[in-house]
Amino acid sequence: MEVLHKKPILFALFFLLSFCAVHAQQGKGKVTDNAGNPLQGASVQVLNTDRGTATAADGSFRLSLVPGKYTLYITAIGYASRLVDLNTLTDATDFRIVLSPASAMLDELVVSAEKTEEKPERVAHAISVIPARQVREYRLWDIREITGIVPNLYSANSGDNRNVTSIRGIATTSYEQAVATYVDGVNQFNLDTYIPQLLDIERIEVLRGPQGTLYGRNAMGGVINIITRKPSNRTDVQAELTAGDHGQQRYMLAFKTPLIRDKLFAGAAGLFDQRKGFYTNVFNGRTFEDQSGYTGNYYLRFIPTQRFTATLNVKHQADRNQGAFPLNPDKTSAFETPFTLNQNAVSTMRDNVWNASLSLAYRTASVRIQSITAWQQNLRVYQQPIDGDFSSLDAISIVNDYGGRYNKVKVFTQEFRMQSGEQKEHKITWNAGAFLFRQQNPTLQGTRFGKDAPLLGIPDSNFTLVSNNDGRNSGMAGYGQGHYRLGKRLQLTAGLRYDLEQRKLSVSGTYEKAGMSFPTRPDTSASARFSALSPKLGVQIDLAEGSMAYLVFSRGYRAGGFTTLGSDPGQRPLAPFDPEYSHTVEIGWKHVPANHKLRLNMNLFYTLVTNVQTPALILPDAVTVIRNSGKLTSWGAEFELSATPLTGLDLVLNLGVTDARYRELSIPSNGSIADLSGNRQIFTPRGTALGVLQYTRAITAEVKVFARLETRVIGKQYFDLANRISQEAYLLLHARLGVDLGKAEFSIWGRNLGNHTYVAYGYEFGGVHLGDPRTCGVTLALKR
Repeated sequence: MEVLHKKPILFALFFLLSFCAVHAQQGKGKVTDNAGNPLQGASVQVLNTDRGTATAADGSFRLSLVPGKYTLYITAIGYASRLVDLNTLTDATDFRIVLSPASAMLDELVVSAEKTEEKPERVAHAISVIPARQVREYRLWDIREITGIVPNLYSANSGDNRNVTSIRGIATTSYEQAVATYVDGVNQFNLDTYIPQLLDIERIEVLRGPQGTLYGRNAMGGVINIITRKPSNRTDVQAELTAGDHGQQRYMLAFKTPLIRDKLFAGAAGLFDQRKGFYTNVFNGRTFEDQSGYTGNYYLRFIPTQRFTATLNVKHQADRNQGAFPLNPDKTSAFETPFTLNQNAVSTMRDNVWNASLSLAYRTASVRIQSITAWQQNLRVYQQPIDGDFSSLDAISIVNDYGGRYNKVKVFTQEFRMQSGEQKEHKITWNAGAFLFRQQNPTLQGTRFGKDAPLLGIPDSNFTLVSNNDGRNSGMAGYGQGHYRLGKRLQLTAGLRYDLEQRKLSVSGTYEKAGMSFPTRPDTSASARFSALSPKLGVQIDLAEGSMAYLVFSRGYRAGGFTTLGSDPGQRPLAPFDPEYSHTVEIGWKHVPANHKLRLNMNLFYTLVTNVQTPALILPDAVTVIRNSGKLTSWGAEFELSATPLTGLDLVLNLGVTDARYRELSIPSNGSIADLSGNRQIFTPRGTALGVLQYTRAITAEVKVFARLETRVIGKQYFDLANRISQEAYLLLHARLGVDLGKAEFSIWGRNLGNHTYVAYGYEFGGVHLGDPRTCGVTLALKR
């Protein structure tokens, strides 16, 4: 009987594979250097498929693909990557691909910004790409470290590794972020469920401006799209060992291999990272904010036929932070005694994130279909009460370790995509899909008032106010976007997305003292439904080969919600706030000459944000109250230049200017309404600038030495809506010196070499967190 039950499943699987199976054609080619020498181990990937291979000892490769039009992406260690269009598969027969040294020209880049892999020069909006080589050269370990690299982007956190990110004045001000993060095509739903560590990265794409049509909710400022390395027919091993001051240790190992050539592939990458805290706690004389963590990324890819692919990906991160939220009570004390604090309550924050996805893809010559199913989970608790008054008093502390049932965020997402195939002669290309999600967010948190509470004006002591908030959210969306080509030079773009979201929040509260418990808030709930339309219209003109101009209008939105219950009896819970909307017009120009020694992007933008969600932090339990309080305008310009004017010399100059002000802003203050119209947006530098000069000198064919100098300028910015807490413009100087042996690289690096003290994060109540001081270290990277 058991066998009979299995027969329908086996029959269905056999039918699916038989249906997908088609006669594949064989194509072959050869990869060489400029002198005609074969390159062994070069990676040959086929864009918008899961097909790829590696070159043999004579530089040759073979690909088995269904008939169609393809673009090959060829990479090799020490060489600039190339993109090659194949009009037919047979073009690959005896096709020779020549790679130039990385010191002689820029990499040809790939982006998947519009959910299909293509050149960034073909995408009609502002996008910055950081390929794998630059991830290593910039020494990027965390998403927030792209601050200053990408024009008009700022990212920081208050010591808990939950990054607040703003682009062009559209800032994350609550757990509903304004800049969405995607990793390997999966929406990292909120600040709880994403992994900020950068591990085994293929490239990072940053899309600036609203991306509502294709990405939906919480992408009104832009999207950070992270793609990790994937296994292929090539066995690949990479390792990295880093040691530095402040007890820095970082060890990474990545391994990928084919289990069955062309059919089954596996990959795994692991990272261990730890350091001592930058802060010293004078209360006990120990370092504060000691951190350690484990991060993993695991792949299994199955390609049973030329048309069908299944990919299972599991990611996880386990962080331990002994002293999260190292804050000074005000900016003055932070600068008078930098990286010094005085707190009696020291706790270890346990932060465990799991992220799993299953991607199924089916491809024909005319259409690509994909399903991405994802599950995300986060448990974040303090093992002991964490300091809530940021002083040596036993006055206020926060408790949230009530067992695994609470403070565990769970998110399920499902996306279906359907796209036109690589039919370059067709006038119309399109992209359509649907997105579903369900989120559970049960939180239980206690605010404990200790024996010193009366010193802060609290009439009672040694009691705890417990808040129970249970959020249940779900939503669905449908979207479509098309490109229509008029002649050879003109292309029109139009898109529309409709989002529908249902939110429910249940709250209750209790007073606990001396083993007794009394309800302070009966179990109460509220629900609401929000919807949004996100259109996009654009025109693109191909001025010449490698040069294009564009004009685009796009709309984005940030989801609405409810105020949670906190310990402040004067703050009414379940107060709803509506979605926030952004409307942006952008005009730009992109230019990449045929020799790929220069890449130039320029644009101007204007954004109007309506129904602005403004935050108010309610202490001591850090409940953020959101209100719809006005209108914001943001306008500015961006400039990106990358060049290799001489062999071995790399230049980068990125500039961004943003003027983001509140046209209308009225918020409650001390029992009245404060008019803050004209004030500047928070977490928004007036400008950012990046300058990079790197020189590489070949000693032998295998040995190269390099020196790199990098400057980042972050303009003046504010951290509160009243514009009382600010940070003046500052410059950070980074440097890197090393030797590249082909299969190994050794480097010495230093960051913030001037040891500049600056505020990286601030709260409206006055507390500030300083940016990292000077750090130095050495890194050994091994590549095979």
